[in-house]
Amino acid sequence: MHQVEVQNENEKIMWRGQISNNRKGFETLLEKFRIIERSNNDKIKGIFMNPTGNYHIPLHHFLESNGYKVIYVDPRVTDYARKMSNLGKEKSDTVDSAMLASAPWKNKNKELFDKNVHRKDAVSGLTRLRQSVTKNITRITNIIGSDLACVFPEFTDVFSDIGSKTSLAILDQFTTPSLIVNAGIDNVLKVMRKTSRNHYGKENAQKLLELAKESVGIPDTECIYAFRIRQNVARLISEQKHLKEIEEKILDLTKNDENIKRLDDIKGIGPMNAAAIVSEIGDIKQFESALKLQSYGGKAPMMSGSGGKNHATGISKISNSYLSNSVYESARSLVNHNNEEFVKIYEREIGKGKKKKQAYIIVARRLLYHVYSMMKNEKPYRVRLPTMKGEGETFPLDYKK
Repeated sequence: MHQVEVQNENEKIMWRGQISNNRKGFETLLEKFRIIERSNNDKIKGIFMNPTGNYHIPLHHFLESNGYKVIYVDPRVTDYARKMSNLGKEKSDTVDSAMLASAPWKNKNKELFDKNVHRKDAVSGLTRLRQSVTKNITRITNIIGSDLACVFPEFTDVFSDIGSKTSLAILDQFTTPSLIVNAGIDNVLKVMRKTSRNHYGKENAQKLLELAKESVGIPDTECIYAFRIRQNVARLISEQKHLKEIEEKILDLTKNDENIKRLDDIKGIGPMNAAAIVSEIGDIKQFESALKLQSYGGKAPMMSGSGGKNHATGISKISNSYLSNSVYESARSLVNHNNEEFVKIYEREIGKGKKKKQAYIIVARRLLYHVYSMMKNEKPYRVRLPTMKGEGETFPLDYKK
């Protein structure tokens, strides 16, 4: 369902009602709009809408297809307004729709009607799915590691990467120390050689058996841990397969995207992060400047204060989290791959006493300046090393054509 309220500039209610989230409901809303417009001899200037997951997207598309301008309003804005109007009473969709309808008149801000909804590239749907699957892989891997810490903590002495093909094969077939010992060195070695292309040899198999015999892990008499580990191994293998398929699809869809190619060419940024960044940004013309892009996609501190003193209380969630996460991960990768420009910026911030996370955020902000210039000017990345001035360092804040 969608709750709707139509107001004029005097905040007089022209119509209020509820429509179903289907074709019949949309057509009913369209007819209501047209009746109001005919009776008032005026056009509806804009539709203010709260983004609600993906439920608003079909209605947004329908309204735009019929010539209406849709403007998104951050749900937190209407939440604050509702709490002010009803003194913190529980959420009401009717009140929220009233807050949205009165938004342009209360703010007296005619520029609200000039705002456009930010449009991403369709590929962002896949890059977001990839982020979700990657998080699942990390979560499942941690669960397996937690169970192994109970029954076979020495396992990681041989397999530091629990998610590797050989590690998962061993855990799937033998799982616990007692099962590994009972299997014998020949069976363990056979699995190792089959899954690792002879990367693991007899010495590795012998070491795994010795660790299993002397393991300090607790007995798994009911085979609960063995069952849990095998179930999660199957889940992890499945998610790894899904991740590979998603990445192949992303690469296929973006193989001719010059913006992604230019970004991927930067040492330390891979094709997946490049695709995520470019697809979340969409058309670079939607941003008036690099600073606008930075505000949209960079991490920023959430500030709080009293008595004239301010302090950071965490990371603000106002920006596009998918873009900011991709840029942040790219910043870490740039530093880890010793990209000279970004390493110097990172080291400068560390030298100032910043924490690693804070330094990476500064690197990420700098990366967004480059991204803006590359996409706007359709030119490859150009190194702009910090210039020394006295004891401090200054960095160029933006490009010029």
